[in-house]
Amino acid sequence: MREILEFGQTDHERRLAGRKQVRELFYTELSARRTSPRDDALTHLATTEVDGELVSIDDAAAICHLLLVAGVDTTWSSIGSSLLHLATHSDDRRRLVADPGLIPSAVEEFLRFYSPVTMARVAQSDVRLGDAEIKAGDRVLMNFPGANRDPDAFPDADEVVIDRGKNRHVAFGIGIHRCAGSHLARMELNTAVGVWLRRISEFSIRDTAAVTWAGGQVRGPRTVPVTF
Repeated sequence: MREILEFGQTDHERRLAGRKQVRELFYTELSARRTSPRDDALTHLATTEVDGELVSIDDAAAICHLLLVAGVDTTWSSIGSSLLHLATHSDDRRRLVADPGLIPSAVEEFLRFYSPVTMARVAQSDVRLGDAEIKAGDRVLMNFPGANRDPDAFPDADEVVIDRGKNRHVAFGIGIHRCAGSHLARMELNTAVGVWLRRISEFSIRDTAAVTWAGGQVRGPRTVPVTF
Protein backbone atom coordinates (compact mmCIF):
# COMPACT_ATOMS: atom_id res chain seq x y z
CA MET A 1 0.00 0.00 0.00
CA ARG A 2 2.85 2.40 0.67
CA GLU A 3 4.01 1.83 -2.91
CA ILE A 4 0.67 3.17 -4.15
CA LEU A 5 -0.18 5.92 -1.69
CA GLU A 6 3.21 7.12 -0.49
CA PHE A 7 6.25 6.28 -2.61
CA GLY A 8 4.20 6.31 -5.80
CA GLN A 9 3.30 9.96 -5.31
CA THR A 10 6.61 10.97 -6.87
CA ASP A 11 7.38 7.79 -8.83
CA HIS A 12 4.65 6.95 -11.35
CA GLU A 13 6.20 3.64 -12.39
CA ARG A 14 6.47 2.53 -8.78
CA ARG A 15 2.82 3.42 -8.23
CA LEU A 16 1.74 1.43 -11.27
CA ALA A 17 3.80 -1.56 -10.17
CA GLY A 18 2.20 -1.46 -6.72
CA ARG A 19 -1.28 -1.27 -8.18
CA LYS A 20 -0.52 -4.18 -10.52
CA GLN A 21 0.70 -6.31 -7.62
CA VAL A 22 -2.42 -5.63 -5.54
CA ARG A 23 -4.76 -6.16 -8.50
CA GLU A 24 -3.12 -9.50 -9.42
CA LEU A 25 -3.48 -10.68 -5.84
CA PHE A 26 -7.21 -9.98 -5.91
CA TYR A 27 -7.63 -11.59 -9.33
CA THR A 28 -6.02 -14.76 -8.01
CA GLU A 29 -8.03 -14.87 -4.79
CA LEU A 30 -11.38 -14.01 -6.40
CA SER A 31 -10.92 -16.62 -9.12
CA ALA A 32 -10.09 -19.22 -6.48
CA ARG A 33 -13.24 -18.35 -4.51
CA ARG A 34 -15.44 -19.25 -7.47
CA THR A 35 -14.21 -22.83 -7.42
CA SER A 36 -13.48 -23.10 -3.68
CA PRO A 37 -15.82 -20.73 -1.83
CA ARG A 38 -15.18 -19.73 1.76
CA ASP A 39 -17.12 -17.81 4.40
CA ASP A 40 -15.62 -14.41 3.59
CA ALA A 41 -16.19 -11.15 1.74
CA LEU A 42 -14.16 -12.21 -1.30
CA THR A 43 -16.42 -15.21 -1.83
CA HIS A 44 -19.48 -12.98 -1.55
CA LEU A 45 -18.11 -10.67 -4.24
CA ALA A 46 -16.97 -13.50 -6.49
CA THR A 47 -20.33 -15.27 -6.39
CA THR A 48 -22.73 -12.30 -6.41
CA GLU A 49 -25.10 -12.04 -9.37
CA VAL A 50 -26.52 -8.86 -10.92
CA ASP A 51 -29.38 -9.27 -13.38
CA GLY A 52 -28.74 -13.00 -13.46
CA GLU A 53 -25.03 -12.75 -14.24
CA LEU A 54 -22.01 -13.08 -11.99
CA VAL A 55 -20.20 -9.87 -11.21
CA SER A 56 -17.10 -9.85 -13.39
CA ILE A 57 -13.73 -10.54 -11.80
CA ASP A 58 -12.65 -7.13 -13.10
CA ASP A 59 -15.42 -5.34 -11.21
CA ALA A 60 -14.96 -7.44 -8.06
CA ALA A 61 -11.21 -6.78 -8.08
CA ALA A 62 -11.84 -3.05 -8.51
CA ILE A 63 -14.14 -3.07 -5.46
CA CYS A 64 -11.52 -4.92 -3.41
CA HIS A 65 -8.82 -2.53 -4.53
CA LEU A 66 -10.92 0.47 -3.46
CA LEU A 67 -11.72 -1.08 -0.07
CA LEU A 68 -8.05 -1.80 0.58
CA VAL A 69 -6.65 1.54 -0.59
CA ALA A 70 -9.36 3.61 1.09
CA GLY A 71 -9.48 1.63 4.31
CA VAL A 72 -5.89 0.87 5.29
CA ASP A 73 -3.62 3.91 5.01
CA THR A 74 -6.33 6.30 6.18
CA THR A 75 -6.99 4.44 9.42
CA TRP A 76 -3.40 3.61 10.31
CA SER A 77 -2.49 7.26 9.67
CA SER A 78 -5.29 8.45 11.95
CA ILE A 79 -4.37 5.96 14.67
CA GLY A 80 -0.71 7.02 14.41
CA SER A 81 -1.61 10.71 14.66
CA SER A 82 -3.82 10.06 17.69
CA LEU A 83 -1.12 8.13 19.54
CA LEU A 84 1.53 10.68 18.57
CA HIS A 85 -0.63 13.42 20.06
CA LEU A 86 -1.18 11.48 23.27
CA ALA A 87 2.55 10.71 23.53
CA THR A 88 3.36 14.41 23.35
CA HIS A 89 0.44 15.82 25.36
CA SER A 90 0.45 14.17 28.76
CA ASP A 91 -2.48 16.21 30.12
CA ASP A 92 -4.79 14.95 27.36
CA ARG A 93 -3.51 11.40 27.73
CA ARG A 94 -4.02 11.27 31.50
CA ARG A 95 -7.43 12.85 31.17
CA LEU A 96 -8.56 10.12 28.78
CA VAL A 97 -7.09 7.41 31.00
CA ALA A 98 -9.05 8.81 33.94
CA ASP A 99 -12.23 9.31 31.92
CA PRO A 100 -12.50 6.86 28.95
CA GLY A 101 -15.94 8.27 28.22
CA LEU A 102 -14.16 11.18 26.54
CA ILE A 103 -12.47 8.95 23.96
CA PRO A 104 -15.22 9.31 21.29
CA SER A 105 -15.07 13.12 21.39
CA ALA A 106 -11.26 12.98 21.49
CA VAL A 107 -11.25 10.77 18.38
CA GLU A 108 -13.43 13.30 16.54
CA GLU A 109 -11.01 16.04 17.53
CA PHE A 110 -7.99 14.02 16.38
CA LEU A 111 -9.78 13.50 13.05
CA ARG A 112 -10.38 17.23 12.76
CA PHE A 113 -6.92 18.37 13.81
CA TYR A 114 -4.86 15.69 12.06
CA SER A 115 -7.13 15.17 9.04
CA PRO A 116 -5.40 12.41 7.07
CA VAL A 117 -6.99 12.80 3.63
CA THR A 118 -6.89 15.44 0.91
CA MET A 119 -8.89 14.75 -2.24
CA ALA A 120 -8.99 16.27 -5.71
CA ARG A 121 -11.71 16.67 -8.29
CA VAL A 122 -12.06 17.90 -11.87
CA ALA A 123 -14.59 20.73 -12.22
CA GLN A 124 -17.50 19.77 -14.45
CA SER A 125 -18.65 23.34 -15.12
CA ASP A 126 -17.56 26.93 -14.61
CA VAL A 127 -18.10 28.18 -11.08
CA ARG A 128 -17.01 31.08 -8.92
CA LEU A 129 -16.05 30.39 -5.31
CA GLY A 130 -15.33 33.57 -3.39
CA ASP A 131 -12.69 35.43 -5.36
CA ALA A 132 -11.66 32.34 -7.32
CA GLU A 133 -12.98 31.51 -10.77
CA ILE A 134 -12.91 27.81 -11.56
CA LYS A 135 -13.27 26.70 -15.16
CA ALA A 136 -14.66 23.39 -16.38
CA GLY A 137 -11.80 20.92 -16.58
CA ASP A 138 -9.73 22.62 -13.87
CA ARG A 139 -8.26 20.36 -11.22
CA VAL A 140 -9.35 21.40 -7.74
CA LEU A 141 -7.74 20.32 -4.48
CA MET A 142 -10.30 19.59 -1.75
CA ASN A 143 -8.30 20.75 1.26
CA PHE A 144 -10.14 18.99 4.09
CA PRO A 145 -7.34 19.68 6.62
CA GLY A 146 -7.52 23.40 5.82
CA ALA A 147 -11.31 23.46 6.20
CA ASN A 148 -10.98 21.74 9.56
CA ARG A 149 -8.76 24.57 10.81
CA ASP A 150 -11.23 27.30 9.76
CA PRO A 151 -11.45 29.72 12.73
CA ASP A 152 -14.94 30.79 11.62
CA ALA A 153 -16.16 27.21 12.08
CA PHE A 154 -14.04 26.08 15.05
CA PRO A 155 -13.13 28.21 18.08
CA ASP A 156 -9.46 27.70 18.95
CA ALA A 157 -9.10 25.93 15.60
CA ASP A 158 -5.33 25.47 15.99
CA GLU A 159 -5.66 23.72 19.35
CA VAL A 160 -6.71 20.18 20.18
CA VAL A 161 -9.73 20.31 22.50
CA ILE A 162 -10.56 16.70 23.33
CA ASP A 163 -13.99 17.53 24.74
CA ARG A 164 -14.97 19.88 21.91
CA GLY A 165 -18.76 19.96 21.98
CA LYS A 166 -19.52 21.10 18.44
CA ASN A 167 -17.25 19.43 15.93
CA ARG A 168 -18.68 19.35 12.42
CA HIS A 169 -15.38 18.47 10.78
CA VAL A 170 -15.03 17.26 7.21
CA ALA A 171 -12.23 14.72 7.72
CA PHE A 172 -14.45 12.17 5.96
CA GLY A 173 -15.45 14.54 3.19
CA ILE A 174 -18.95 15.93 2.73
CA GLY A 175 -21.97 15.51 0.49
CA ILE A 176 -22.49 12.62 -1.92
CA HIS A 177 -18.78 11.73 -1.91
CA ARG A 178 -18.53 11.41 1.87
CA CYS A 179 -16.46 8.42 2.95
CA ALA A 180 -18.54 5.23 2.84
CA GLY A 181 -16.35 3.68 5.54
CA SER A 182 -16.55 6.49 8.10
CA HIS A 183 -18.48 4.45 10.67
CA LEU A 184 -16.01 1.57 10.46
CA ALA A 185 -13.09 4.00 10.71
CA ARG A 186 -14.57 5.59 13.83
CA MET A 187 -15.01 2.16 15.40
CA GLU A 188 -11.40 1.23 14.62
CA LEU A 189 -10.07 4.51 16.04
CA ASN A 190 -12.12 4.31 19.22
CA THR A 191 -11.08 0.69 19.74
CA ALA A 192 -7.38 1.33 19.05
CA VAL A 193 -7.12 4.37 21.32
CA GLY A 194 -9.20 2.78 24.07
CA VAL A 195 -7.31 -0.53 24.14
CA TRP A 196 -3.92 1.20 23.97
CA LEU A 197 -4.72 3.49 26.92
CA ARG A 198 -6.05 0.59 28.99
CA ARG A 199 -2.86 -1.39 28.45
CA ILE A 200 -0.27 1.40 28.20
CA SER A 201 -1.37 4.48 30.11
CA GLU A 202 2.02 6.17 30.34
CA PHE A 203 4.15 6.62 27.24
CA SER A 204 6.13 9.35 25.54
CA ILE A 205 8.24 10.04 22.47
CA ARG A 206 11.80 8.88 22.87
CA ASP A 207 13.18 11.17 20.17
CA THR A 208 10.91 13.76 18.55
CA ALA A 209 13.45 14.30 15.76
CA ALA A 210 12.96 10.64 14.75
CA VAL A 211 9.23 11.07 14.05
CA THR A 212 8.64 10.83 10.29
CA TRP A 213 5.56 11.65 8.25
CA ALA A 214 4.16 10.53 4.93
CA GLY A 215 2.78 13.21 2.64
CA GLY A 216 0.64 13.22 -0.44
CA GLN A 217 -3.03 12.29 -0.62
CA VAL A 218 -2.92 10.58 2.78
CA ARG A 219 -0.85 12.19 5.53
CA GLY A 220 0.17 10.49 8.73
CA PRO A 221 3.14 9.55 10.91
CA ARG A 222 5.20 6.58 9.79
CA THR A 223 7.81 6.40 12.58
CA VAL A 224 6.72 7.15 16.16
CA PRO A 225 9.42 5.92 18.58
CA VAL A 226 7.55 5.76 21.89
CA THR A 227 8.90 4.61 25.21
CA PHE A 228 6.81 3.24 28.08
